[in-house]
Amino acid sequence: MPAYFGLDIGTSSIKLAHIDGTKVVCLGIANNSQGKALADMANSEKISLVESLKIMMKETGLKSRQVVASIPESAVYSRVMKFPFMSTPELATAIKWELDQTVPFPPNEIEVSWVVIEKPQRATGEEKIGVYVVATPSKVSDAYTSVLELAGLEPVRLENEIPALSRAFSAGASDTAPVLVMNMGASGTNMIVAGKEKLFSNYYMPIGGNALTRFVADAFSLPITQAESYKRTYGMAKDQLEGKMFTVLKPIIDNVLGEAKKMMIAYQNDYKGTAVARIILSGGGSYLNGIIPYMSEFFPNTEVVIGDAFSGLSVQEKFKGLGPVFDVACGLSA
Repeated sequence: MPAYFGLDIGTSSIKLAHIDGTKVVCLGIANNSQGKALADMANSEKISLVESLKIMMKETGLKSRQVVASIPESAVYSRVMKFPFMSTPELATAIKWELDQTVPFPPNEIEVSWVVIEKPQRATGEEKIGVYVVATPSKVSDAYTSVLELAGLEPVRLENEIPALSRAFSAGASDTAPVLVMNMGASGTNMIVAGKEKLFSNYYMPIGGNALTRFVADAFSLPITQAESYKRTYGMAKDQLEGKMFTVLKPIIDNVLGEAKKMMIAYQNDYKGTAVARIILSGGGSYLNGIIPYMSEFFPNTEVVIGDAFSGLSVQEKFKGLGPVFDVACGLSA
């Protein structure tokens, strides 16, 4: 069993998962009462988060103190980059140059990691080297490390959400028939095209459940709490509330799905003769009433399913319907 557990600190909730082989030995979920990312919290808010984390760990009976924790995509820069065939030193230089041009953080204030995910056997003049690059502001990683240590935990590593999502759903993909994973959380939506071993592309949109709720609140002149209730009850169901909720949510959902379609087309252009085999919707957005039928209409030639991070795992009965919200935590623990 891995000595460490996975910890996903989201803007609306905190989730932990500890997996031993095919058994989920420990799960926990608690509200993030601050309603914001850890890196955006004041010191007093971080202390409150630490107390919530300690209570959750105690209530779940978690024994491990070694943790792999996620940093949200909104706080990092991550991208699959393509370069001509070159040596490793040349590649390092090319990555640095590319980051200097594109990363919205000062170069001396970031931590950079990268891994080659696709490399031709020899230079042909046509083949590209694929590299997954992540740049994290040092102040962000320092904030996470300090909070984890205050909670009495030993950080094994910090990683952004993309690798965790890729691991969580890799069993249902192959490198020649990848899946598009769409993780819609409270503050944003992560999208990846991934195979069993390869990550082909990724994209983050700052549009999630909270944005949908605000749209509903504005459209119906409702307080946020009531708008959230309306959204959860009626969602994207065309036959509910005379279709009014569907009309409100459709433009923003179409915006997200449109970006997913661009990723699928780009993959097909890069890998002729292949296509994304399945779309997997996960995160809290997967519970939106009517979203799967609507996505199936939007992508008529591609299967759309709800992603269950517990698929193939033994898990307590009371957690079985919560696989979509534990996707990142389970991927971190894998």
